[in-house]
Amino acid sequence: MFSGRVSRWAACLTALAALLAAGPQAANGELLGHGGFVKGVAATPDGRYALTGSFDYTLIFWDLADQRALEVLDRHRASVNAVAFLPDGRGLSASDDGTLRVWAPDAGTQLAVLEGHQGKVQGIAVSPDGRRAASAGWDRTVRLWDLQALEPLEVLGGHRDTVNAVAFAPDGTRLLSAGFDNTLRVWRVGDGTQLRELGGGAAGFTAADWLPDGRHAVTTQVDGSVRLWDLETGAEVATLGEHPEASAFTVAVSPDGRLAASAGTDRVIRLWDLQARHAAGVLDGHLGPVWSLAFFEGGAKLLSGGADEVARVWDVASGREVGISVASGARALPELAAVTPQIQRGAEVFRKCSICHSVQPGGPRRAGPTLHGVFGRPAGAVEGYNYSDALTGTDIVWTSETISQLFDEGPDVMTPGTKMPIQRIPDAADRAALMEYLEAVTR
Repeated sequence: MFSGRVSRWAACLTALAALLAAGPQAANGELLGHGGFVKGVAATPDGRYALTGSFDYTLIFWDLADQRALEVLDRHRASVNAVAFLPDGRGLSASDDGTLRVWAPDAGTQLAVLEGHQGKVQGIAVSPDGRRAASAGWDRTVRLWDLQALEPLEVLGGHRDTVNAVAFAPDGTRLLSAGFDNTLRVWRVGDGTQLRELGGGAAGFTAADWLPDGRHAVTTQVDGSVRLWDLETGAEVATLGEHPEASAFTVAVSPDGRLAASAGTDRVIRLWDLQARHAAGVLDGHLGPVWSLAFFEGGAKLLSGGADEVARVWDVASGREVGISVASGARALPELAAVTPQIQRGAEVFRKCSICHSVQPGGPRRAGPTLHGVFGRPAGAVEGYNYSDALTGTDIVWTSETISQLFDEGPDVMTPGTKMPIQRIPDAADRAALMEYLEAVTR
């Protein structure tokens, strides 16, 4: 059933590996904390808060103005592929574990699990009134959900391959879905009737978004093309452009309908003028493929998530990144008696860890237990922390050697079944620097 999908994604992953191998470059601004590809991003319209979802199984809830992590949400059992805000402030996520989950992100709590898909859930959308959600599944279905009763509604069948994206029309009465079967489909939300099917050539669709006029939509495809469609006539209006020799993964339309943004394996975000129907700029800063995009503040700013494990905030008019995040869990280096270049490097490596772990006694609550006193401590021994059985059932004692092994092999290999995000530090020098830093700050 999924053999075609697997072969296509294998090719994409090969391209991702080649791009990631290019190595790190300097970055101006970032939301740093995930331990895997940032596959979903969402922002509140006023730009106050953001949600990001990652291959590391977690969501992070951010104070977007300060670029500061507020909560880590870690109940999914596989990669988080898409996130969204509801108008009432709740969050919604979709995952490779086949579920949608509803959150109170400001409280760090899960409110509901929505089950029904028989495979990975790649995309989600929330209706303008917040009453319904739609999901795109690799089981070839689109599903509608009641976000008040928190229960399933319609199952929309018809796609002949995996469905990658869904989007509600601005009036909420219609739904657009995009699939690897090279089709776009328009559905009536009230009863699930398919209203139109549009063919897109020889390349599968990866993303789609409506324009505010409720008639047109912009799409991206595996072949890198970015197209504008008239959904009433079923005609392609224009090919806006392409990501040369790359796949395009994601697209977003600004709230005023002036611009579209697209991104993919070529690492850059491309802006498109939807009135003149031509390229309008390039935002360059991600170190790997870009998986997700979301406009906010009326289209003045853009949030992006990438395979470089960060989300970035962009000022659209200037094309520049906004701000530099500083993780809040690490102790300031001037507090230490001696600061060596090795410890300084370790502090930089620890920035991701600090999203989930504090190092001070009685430090702020994080998704993970405090690391104060970690050396010589048995795994699963911090009182009051809700460990997974994978840690409480081991005889591991945390030392420089075992902690380094954890980040060399990955938590999923060393402690199978752990809820710790899949985060590795493959560079031995970085692991050694991290151990020296932790030795200095956790005692």
